[in-house]
Amino acid sequence: MNVADIVTELASRANVSAVIFTVALLMCRVMPVLIFSPFLGGDVVPTELKMGIGLTLAIVLYPAVASAVKTIPLSALPYIALMAKEVFIGFSLAFIVTSVFEAARVAGTLVDTMAGSNNAQLYVPQIGQQVSLVSNLKIQLAVVLFLTLDGHHLVIQALGDSLVSVPLDGFPHFSQGSWAFFDLMIRVFADMLRVSLALAAPAMLATFLTDVAMGAINRVAPQIQVFFISMAIKPLVSVLILFLVMNALMSRMQLELRDMLVMVNNALKLLT
Repeated sequence: MNVADIVTELASRANVSAVIFTVALLMCRVMPVLIFSPFLGGDVVPTELKMGIGLTLAIVLYPAVASAVKTIPLSALPYIALMAKEVFIGFSLAFIVTSVFEAARVAGTLVDTMAGSNNAQLYVPQIGQQVSLVSNLKIQLAVVLFLTLDGHHLVIQALGDSLVSVPLDGFPHFSQGSWAFFDLMIRVFADMLRVSLALAAPAMLATFLTDVAMGAINRVAPQIQVFFISMAIKPLVSVLILFLVMNALMSRMQLELRDMLVMVNNALKLLT
């Protein structure tokens, strides 16, 4: 049996167009998470490789949804509506997954701003932006912790669970109302500031106390140029405090990553 006979037999057993359209819908849900998640490499990973990973995940997930999917519309408008729904779900999951990494970036920016070292910038390929030195450190630390804790496996599992919560050929029912889901998304956005302040608090407090000490010295000896002295002292103090509280910082990041995965599961429950 040659290749043409195999293709003909497969076409006779399955509707090839329906299979292609189903895999395309799966990719619409998977690709936003792959594109926007820093733990998958960001700009370092070529676009072709990301598309290949998305296609592979879609093919792997296809057998799990093939029996559940009843009808995939092949006409334009209904299919576009399904694609928009899949993109919405993918972006919602990606937004929750990236919240802790964005909080780590903001925390590093706050520390460097307080220490006066925010002029030094580094390009972080995972997020495709230039960030300050401490931001780079905290982002890389969050990525390493997430991969070490098998968070990427849990995210892929959440994508599989989302196919049970919201089938490809159906729309979200919002079991507790649509406002409950959007309220959760707003809460995730608001928690980014809370998490960033918690991650930046030790170094920010140390630099604040340094400013207070420099102000007291300036009151006692006005001839001392405390502004220029503090420019050299505050970055040193912030780095020293960061290394002293590194264990506590990693523990807090682990808790926030766990809460982030809980938020993902809660969002899937609200979509059912």
